[in-house]
Amino acid sequence: MHSWKKKLVVSQLALACTLAITSQANATTYNTWTYYDNPTTALDWSNMDLPGTVDGNYVNYSGFVYYNNTNGDFDTTFNGDTVNGAISTYYLNHDFTDGTTNQLNISNSLIHGSITSMLPMGESSDGHYVYQFSEYGTDRVIDDNWHDGDVFTLNIANSTIDDDYEGLYFTDSYLNGDVTKYTNETFRTPAGEGEEYAGLFANGGVGLGLAVNLDVESNINISNNSRVAGISLTQGNTVNNTYTTESHTWDNNISVIDSTVTSGSVTTLEDSGFYGNSAEPSDYSGKGGANDVALYFSDSAASNYSMKNNVYFSNSTLLGDVVFASTFNANFYPHGHDSNADGVLDTNGGWADDSLNVDELNITLDNGSKWVGSATTSANVDVDSTVSTDWYDVTGNSLYPGVVAEDNAWGRTIDNQVFQSGVFNVTLNNGSEWNTVNASNIDTLAINNGSEVNVTNSSLLSDTIGLTNGSSLNIGEDGEVATDHLTVDSYSTVNLTESTGWNNYSNLYANTITVTNGGVLDVNVDQFDTEAFRTDKLELTSGNIADHNGNVVSGVFNIHSSDYVLNADLVNDRTWDTSKSNYGYGIVAMNSDGHLTINGNGDVDNGTELDNSSVDNVVAATGNYKVRIDNATGAGSIADYNGNELIYVNDKNSNATFSAANKADLGAYTYQAEQRGNTVVLQQMELTDYANMALSIPSANTNIWNLEQDTVGTRLTNSRHGLADNGGAWVSYFGGNFNGDNGTINYDQDVNGIMVGVDTKIDGNNAKWIVGAAAGFAKGDMNDRSGQVDQDSQTAYIYSSAHFANNVFVDGSLSYSHFNNDLSATMSNGTYVDGSTNSDAWGFGLKAGYDFKLGDAGYVTPYGSISGLFQSGDDYQLSNDMKVDGQSYDSMRYELGVDAGYTFTYSEDQALTPYFKLAYVYDDSNNDNDVNGDSIDNGTEGSAVRVGLGTQFSFTKNFSAYTDANYLGGGDVDQDWSANVGVKYTW
Repeated sequence: MHSWKKKLVVSQLALACTLAITSQANATTYNTWTYYDNPTTALDWSNMDLPGTVDGNYVNYSGFVYYNNTNGDFDTTFNGDTVNGAISTYYLNHDFTDGTTNQLNISNSLIHGSITSMLPMGESSDGHYVYQFSEYGTDRVIDDNWHDGDVFTLNIANSTIDDDYEGLYFTDSYLNGDVTKYTNETFRTPAGEGEEYAGLFANGGVGLGLAVNLDVESNINISNNSRVAGISLTQGNTVNNTYTTESHTWDNNISVIDSTVTSGSVTTLEDSGFYGNSAEPSDYSGKGGANDVALYFSDSAASNYSMKNNVYFSNSTLLGDVVFASTFNANFYPHGHDSNADGVLDTNGGWADDSLNVDELNITLDNGSKWVGSATTSANVDVDSTVSTDWYDVTGNSLYPGVVAEDNAWGRTIDNQVFQSGVFNVTLNNGSEWNTVNASNIDTLAINNGSEVNVTNSSLLSDTIGLTNGSSLNIGEDGEVATDHLTVDSYSTVNLTESTGWNNYSNLYANTITVTNGGVLDVNVDQFDTEAFRTDKLELTSGNIADHNGNVVSGVFNIHSSDYVLNADLVNDRTWDTSKSNYGYGIVAMNSDGHLTINGNGDVDNGTELDNSSVDNVVAATGNYKVRIDNATGAGSIADYNGNELIYVNDKNSNATFSAANKADLGAYTYQAEQRGNTVVLQQMELTDYANMALSIPSANTNIWNLEQDTVGTRLTNSRHGLADNGGAWVSYFGGNFNGDNGTINYDQDVNGIMVGVDTKIDGNNAKWIVGAAAGFAKGDMNDRSGQVDQDSQTAYIYSSAHFANNVFVDGSLSYSHFNNDLSATMSNGTYVDGSTNSDAWGFGLKAGYDFKLGDAGYVTPYGSISGLFQSGDDYQLSNDMKVDGQSYDSMRYELGVDAGYTFTYSEDQALTPYFKLAYVYDDSNNDNDVNGDSIDNGTEGSAVRVGLGTQFSFTKNFSAYTDANYLGGGDVDQDWSANVGVKYTW
């Protein structure tokens, strides 16, 4: 190595000062590497002339930054500049005594190279000769002591540092005799490389080819859409003879706001590329090599002081791997130290405060920041023997993924606590995201406030993992996560979508999994994947979070459709009275085709477990649980669901209770979980909303027809009372409300319609006849819970009435109807379902009675009637695959009653006839329908009482109006009210 110092060349020094000052003042482009060529002699790499040599051949560096420009340095502010090469803050950082600010500001600039706190370096084209450059022509005094607290601040705003100045390319000219010859030369710089220099310093960061390489305490602030191709922070010299017994820490802070940090590049990129475009240092490959490192942190094994690194990203991107290398402090003895030379180890040395003996790297992603890359920890750990023989005055600060064994012939596992030289913690807040690549190992992972971590084709090892406030950990194909304790809190979710993973066995390994406060462990693997995760204990518990109804929410274990075997203890540790409405039941969720077997962890004779107990006192399942069925479908018969086993607890000593969390729509019925001993099965309940509506449609059609039948009957009854009726034209509104309930179907129906008719009076030999025809149009609205049916009906009638001289009468009618029904409902899982069906029907009505005259104006009419409607419908299928066979639905109505009325005559053209009706009604509708292959009773029948009031008023001899209202109740269908309002014009 060649080092050049204190060579004064006044003319060139003055020129350098002028160029530097002018360049920065005018925001122009300048180069930190230049070549001075003597055209008469050739460049000799093995004995290159010293910088400043008159008529020499040499590479010169002029990129030092300092406040005092009398030595030709650049000042500490770059604004709008373009820099090609490396910027060195070596002299700025090593001036601890003059009171100047230790700070470099870069804004609105392009640094086409790197920034370093070290002396810049480079090598010859052939790689045989390496040069380190220091400032020449000055008597600058360097302070080699470390001054804790004199932190270098690097501010980067709206700028790019691309680590892409890979070399100084120049042509050396020289004379060979009288002939001028040329040689193309390359002076490779560490701006874009670094691989060649990794072995020259204890800190490996120099050899990672990163854009920022600092070995001083640093605060780095990157903001305003800046882009930096990697940062290396290493612990440099920490020697200060004035520091004796007091403690110190080496502190680094990085803040990245609205900006991007990417990987750098160790290898040369300009000689490779694609379609003429060379690769860039920020081209992250995800292969895990040195080229993919974006952040590098390394302490010094020679230092007595720990290194604390805090990194904060806000609305920013980190693209690349993070490497954290830590060793024990030089004054710390992990295996113990004999402090008083008595031959007995009695201390670990170091500092009394354990935290001062530990390096730290804390990375926080905030406000939607995203990281793609791995996190690697390389730290010293003592696991050679028992904790008791090594830990004299320290306590564990980390967990060991292997085992800590006792120091005897048994060698049993006794602990997982270790004392580690450095800890690496990662926190994600407020919608941030980390996509892991390759293998990551850290100490703690906190995923908060809607953030997510995605582990696919990679592995993640962390002592503890915690999720809060709607965050997610997504473990996908070939993703592997291992931890001591996984906590899924406050509506967060851990998603497992594949079953092959850790040790070719499980995607997730955790000694304990705690799911609480609405958190979800979501295992959505193939149906017969039996162990997507491994744990000793799965806790489904609750804390202080309640829903909007005040009910405490607990943890959820969701297996979807898996036939899952849980080889772990299932625990719900709530101790409140289960009769309380806000008791925190653990939730086991699944689809109807899922199955959970709970075996427990099987720790019998577990002499290799931490507690060294000989028996497992924990049964396979303890506590109280709700079982939730998540899927819903219209397909499937009763036999497909009823009594199917959902959960089997393989432990006769288990006292766990399981009850229903909900009802699920499966086929035509709802089902819920029911515990039977140590099993939980599906129990059939009532009809689903959509099946209830589908099965109620024929009954509801009949109700519409009955209203139309009553409307025709009112027209004929009124023709026999009041002023003379010779037939005519009439129009009538009809409507009503019905409630149907036969113990299987249940509905509420509103009907509104209109009928128009025309008839005429015919005198026969023994009777007076009215013969006519009518058309009816009606709309119905049927509903129950979420079920809804919109009905349209069209009916054509012919009717007649014979009134004999002896006051006996006979009414008759025939009808044809067409019904259109559009069904909709919401299933138990929130899915919308719909369907439609059409049906045709034939109907008849027959009524006979006798008019007892009470004087000239009153009457009492006993009567009997029979009517029937015969429907036939098409096969149809709802959008959720429920199949309804076409049904022949027959309905008969028998009625015995009496009408009574009185006509008040005001003139020969005006009269008022109020009347009253009382009747017994029997509906005979014994029907059933096939749904998904099961026969289900949907007939509505039974005895009822009809009560009615009405009136008819003749305004003139030819024009009258009438109205009546009825109530019918007692059978399967109650008619809460019906109304008929019409007018007629008689011939």
